[in-house]
Order: sequence, then structure tokens, then C-alpha cells
Amino acid sequence: MRRIRLTSILLPALLLTTTLALANSFYFSNLTTTEKQEVPTGSTTTYNTDANAKDGKYSRNTTAHTTDNTDTYQVFTIETPTKTYIVREKLNFPWSKPANIALGEEVKFIVQGNRLTILDDDQKQHKTSIVKASVTQHH
Repeated sequence: MRRIRLTSILLPALLLTTTLALANSFYFSNLTTTEKQEVPTGSTTTYNTDANAKDGKYSRNTTAHTTDNTDTYQVFTIETPTKTYIVREKLNFPWSKPANIALGEEVKFIVQGNRLTILDDDQKQHKTSIVKASVTQHH
């Protein structure tokens, strides 16, 4: 019979618990600005060809339709006592809703590398990209 070492079970469990504890340690700060931003990403041209056969004659008409493509973002400025973050959340669909956080109110977030995750007023997590980080200027 093979013996299982207790450390081989406890160590992964301990690491998982530590990771979860770190993941749940949110910071609290203030939302100072928010705006919707549309960023052009180029255009798409589609071609439609109609073929007609009339009186033994064959004709073709081709029409081109060009659509401008844009990505929509909600941009947030979150100011902590030491740093100010400008982050943007990509809204993938026209019906996508940005993080539900009130301007001037406290916002709950986690910073992980160049990402900032917001926990909004509905307790939903919204992943954003940090566009700019700076030292908060005290007046």
C-alpha cells in the first residue's frame, strides 16, 4: 500500500486558498470621470453582384457597400490616494452594459498587471484595460 504524503495534499490547498484570498482583496476608491468612447477600427466593404438574364442577354450589376467599423468602450478614471488609473472596458455588443458605478461614489477594484477588474454596484465583475496610470496629484 502506498502512503500519500500530507504535504502533497496540503500545499496545493494552501496555495489555492492564498490565491483566492488575494483575488478577493479589493481596493476601494473614487470614480472621478466616466465617458463612452467610440474608436474607429477601419472599414469593411461588401460586394453584391446581381445577374440578370433578359431576352437572351446576360447583364451583371455589382454594387459595393462600405461600413465603418468602431469599437465602443466605457472609460473610467479611478483616483486612489496615491495613484490615478484611466481604464477602459470594451463593450462587445450594442446591448452590452458598462460597469454600474455612480460618478463620485466609491468603486471596488483589483489591479492585476495591466488589467483592472471592477466590482460594480450590482456585484458583477467587469474586466478593463489600464490605459494610463499616474501618481495622484494632491492639491
